[in-house]
Amino acid sequence: MKVLKATAVCLVAGLMLVLPGTIGTARADEGMWPYNHVPVARLQESYGFSPTKAWLDHLMTASVDIHASAAFVSPDGLILTNHHVALSSVQRLSTPEHNYVQSGFLAATRDEEIPIPGSSIKVLVSIEDVTDRIAGAVQPGLSAVAAQQARDNEIAAVEAEGREQTDLQCQVVTLFGGARFDLYRYREYTDIRLVCVPELQAAFFGGDWDNFCYPRFALDFAFLRAYADGKPVHPASWLQVDPNGISDGDLIFVSGNPGRTERLKTVAALDYRRDVVYPERLARLEHQREVLDGYAARGPEQKRRARTYDFFMGNSIKRTQGELNGLRNPALMQKKTSREQALRDAVAADQDLAEAYGSAWERIAAAYDWARAHDLDRRFRSEMPGSRFCGTALQLVRYQSEITKPDGERLPGYHEAELPSMLRRLQSPAPVYKDMEEVLTTDAFQRLLDGLGAGDPLVQATLQGRTPAAAAAFYLEGTRLDDAAVRRGLVAGEGRGVLESTDPLIELARRVDPLLRAAEKAFRENLEAVEDEAETQIAKARFAVYGDRLYPDATGTLRLAYGRVAGYPFATSLVPPFTTFYGLYDRAYSFGDQGDFALTPRESERRDSLDLVCPLDFVCTADITGGNSGSPVVNRDGRLVGVVFDGNATSHANQFVYDETDARSVCVDVRAILQALTKLYDAQALADELLRAEPPGGGEHTW
Repeated sequence: MKVLKATAVCLVAGLMLVLPGTIGTARADEGMWPYNHVPVARLQESYGFSPTKAWLDHLMTASVDIHASAAFVSPDGLILTNHHVALSSVQRLSTPEHNYVQSGFLAATRDEEIPIPGSSIKVLVSIEDVTDRIAGAVQPGLSAVAAQQARDNEIAAVEAEGREQTDLQCQVVTLFGGARFDLYRYREYTDIRLVCVPELQAAFFGGDWDNFCYPRFALDFAFLRAYADGKPVHPASWLQVDPNGISDGDLIFVSGNPGRTERLKTVAALDYRRDVVYPERLARLEHQREVLDGYAARGPEQKRRARTYDFFMGNSIKRTQGELNGLRNPALMQKKTSREQALRDAVAADQDLAEAYGSAWERIAAAYDWARAHDLDRRFRSEMPGSRFCGTALQLVRYQSEITKPDGERLPGYHEAELPSMLRRLQSPAPVYKDMEEVLTTDAFQRLLDGLGAGDPLVQATLQGRTPAAAAAFYLEGTRLDDAAVRRGLVAGEGRGVLESTDPLIELARRVDPLLRAAEKAFRENLEAVEDEAETQIAKARFAVYGDRLYPDATGTLRLAYGRVAGYPFATSLVPPFTTFYGLYDRAYSFGDQGDFALTPRESERRDSLDLVCPLDFVCTADITGGNSGSPVVNRDGRLVGVVFDGNATSHANQFVYDETDARSVCVDVRAILQALTKLYDAQALADELLRAEPPGGGEHTW
């Protein structure tokens, strides 16, 4: 087999990811597919259904990137997502007098819909393959670092040209470790308003006990609305609801923004995560939750302030533990090892492939040996010391510095395509609770001191002779960065105000920034650049050996997954595909209607008005990961039948190796949403808006 076959033109993915020893037997439901490489032939073979380009374009442009997933569900800009996706916004809008997290919210009229400061959404408009241009910018013989810089410069140029030509947000997406590059063009909306959310207790029924579990009984949905020029947006596409829902075995599609998977990572990379990254991350998260719980115990207002943090902390702990369990699963990792070895054997058996790509795995392994030896830098010099609020100061300092550089030479997060959303977050009037920030910052400073020692330059620059508690108090009491007007003033005029600021947090960020940059630069040059170059070569080797049957790892961009509604075996029993409102009440009463398993007042008072047989949640085999929360679930007619909100416990390992035996996506059934709106929340007008939405021109869609 000749090396010439391993070119970017082989990347039209038409079938499933076929790995060594599995040709012709790959599971049909695997894959998070870019919309320009949907496996239509495989769908026809497995399900007798071939989505047309019109069908795909409609679903793509109805899907919404909300820093998670969502979809337009009416011609008036109504958006459906998860409650937990909207939770941070609901927390920001809440006050002690109006605690929407606890009580829920419904705008009776559009005038009552509440603007969400700093919020924005994006809608993918088009995808263009720009591989030849990006790859062509890297001249033969360049070092890994120089090659990375050449790619970054060309990517910045492509994105800038795209913005000038279309007035759309443009992002070059790296796929297959750098073997392919696609230009994604987005239309952005920055006026997003809260329409309706249930109580957290209803949306997160079962609490952390039931999180990442199934059966589930959660009403995890939220409605927002996009506005432009003070009026509701009229999107080009939206999803019609199918009030009849779906049945066991039905084909479904999930359109969302999965975060990042690592299925194409090498065994050396996964070993590093198993041995070094995940254990430390898990221990840190568990400790931080203890600190946060201590703050919440101070009183009811502190508990309210900490509630959102606590929710996401618990979610992160469970997810991290599940992924670590997957990395420690010998049978699962043996699959990964066997597949990698089979590819390496195939490369070694071909002289051309061996010369071109054979050393790639060893280079990655050596890079991770370097990373292990420099783990203190990863743990303590990869982010701003202190709480997330302290990180705001570093963002301001870096914004002022990076904005003066050519786009391709800036740090990640400060490229022109990324600046609008970053600036909105920096200037958002979201509340900052200084007392909570001081507690979290004190703990972070203590961790820094314990980890590096009092003589370390970063510790000295941070504490300046103070104890962790005294330093945290000094910075938090003296800063004015909690005032959105102050932050707006600092970023004005390309951050000129940052240069003159004497805010103690800004001064701290100035002192530590050079130390953090040095550590980040070392990791970019010794790990990231080496791995990027080697992964590109491995991807080309994989194409040469197995052809074009590939899908890329998730990248946080829009993907299409598909599967079927299906229960699964568990222990010696079966888990059903659907739960019902009957099950909700049974689970609540089984735990005495208390704590995480308590019913809301509405659910208790209105039980007799509900159709208890109505499906509540369901599971399907669609391939998802973190970031898919809020993804619309549609049937083969392209009609909305549910919304993804979770995966079950065994799905965590799909981060590294896919297995659909008992891994499932967990979704809220659209029939449950409609019943909740009409019977629990007196939101008939909202239900009517969902049900009467028609396609452009009226009548039925024709796919």
